Amino acid sequence: MEKMEQYREKLKLQNAVIAVCCAVLAIFCFLAAASEFGLISLLTPAVADNHWQSMWRGFISGASVGVLALMIVGLVRNILALHSDDALKKRYVKDHDERTIQIWTSARALSMQIFVLVALVAVIVAGYFNMTVSLTILACVLFHSLLGLGCKLYYSQKF
Repeated sequence: MEKMEQYREKLKLQNAVIAVCCAVLAIFCFLAAASEFGLISLLTPAVADNHWQSMWRGFISGASVGVLALMIVGLVRNILALHSDDALKKRYVKDHDERTIQIWTSARALSMQIFVLVALVAVIVAGYFNMTVSLTILACVLFHSLLGLGCKLYYSQKF
């Protein structure tokens, strides 16, 4: 039963973080919409063309609302699990299923390798069209690779 109480506390902390993130996203959505309708000029994209500014605000608002919806679904799922011991137990089993964890771990490792290889090809191709884009992709590849190396070193020490 100690594991379930720890899991219950973990879900409560997760709910608090999700709630704060939902509030920040909701405020951001409101500010982007208010900027789009000219009520405030707080969020103004760095392009001069009004069409692109409007498109960017719409993209950011839509992405924020989509992430907000996913977070609300997760929050509701956690709240329902916290109110029912059976639902909490099912959620615990689902979250700690070793087969699923191994599948996700393997999938993330492969996706990292594929990303680095595809991005390196993109660096070469983009270099023929725009050097700034090419160097930006190269910086992303470098950061991604160093992040992977850092995680590898961390987990090598941990285990």
